Amino acid sequence: MIRYKWLLFDADNTLFDFDAAQDFSLTRTFVHYGLEPTPERKGRFKTINAALWAAFDKGEISQEALVVERYARFLAREGIQGDPAEWNDFGLRQLAENPVLLPGAEKLIYKLSDRYVLCLVTNGVPFVQRRRLDASPLGRFFGDRVYISGEMGCRKPEKRFFETVLADLGATKQKGKVLVIGDSLSSDIRGAFNAQLDSLWFDRTGSPSGPVKPTYRATGFPDMERILIPTPFWGLSPSKE
Repeated sequence: MIRYKWLLFDADNTLFDFDAAQDFSLTRTFVHYGLEPTPERKGRFKTINAALWAAFDKGEISQEALVVERYARFLAREGIQGDPAEWNDFGLRQLAENPVLLPGAEKLIYKLSDRYVLCLVTNGVPFVQRRRLDASPLGRFFGDRVYISGEMGCRKPEKRFFETVLADLGATKQKGKVLVIGDSLSSDIRGAFNAQLDSLWFDRTGSPSGPVKPTYRATGFPDMERILIPTPFWGLSPSKE
């Protein structure tokens, strides 16, 4: 059994309930600008947003351009006149004020904190991620080990992102003791593969893994706990593909 020392956690939809926070942000933003926050309208924005973040993962668009472009496309789709940068700024402020955790996240992190060195690795907007982390119960467990692509000049899934993190942690020559944990195959799991690190895919939807397979797979926090805090009766459970 490999004994990990460092756990590199993704933030959104791994520890934080990004879906709930995004829904809150869209409701506040639409109401502020006089739009009815219908599920259909929110769905159209989320589709645009998801496509642009997928392009970001592939290096096809910068984060700075992405966050404005998503509102530019949404406003055009809805036939609304407005400044997409202004809409984005307002929306991000609402998002930053909503540090909702996934149920069970705080309990798991507490249990892991005396066994591992916990780190946060995220592609999220820096001021949003830092404000949400500071306002949540999790900030004290990560300390200064928070790595945000917008502050680093590189992003997940780039190998350079993880190499930069490992160098800062003093773990460059101990890759076998590092585990990347996240919900995104294209960002977290692909990034771990690119950097030759083990990975744990937090798959709450039962999706197929695709060509890049994680080392472990958990469908919920109880699964993750069994993998990361093994007992003499459980042991580690490699991904079943």
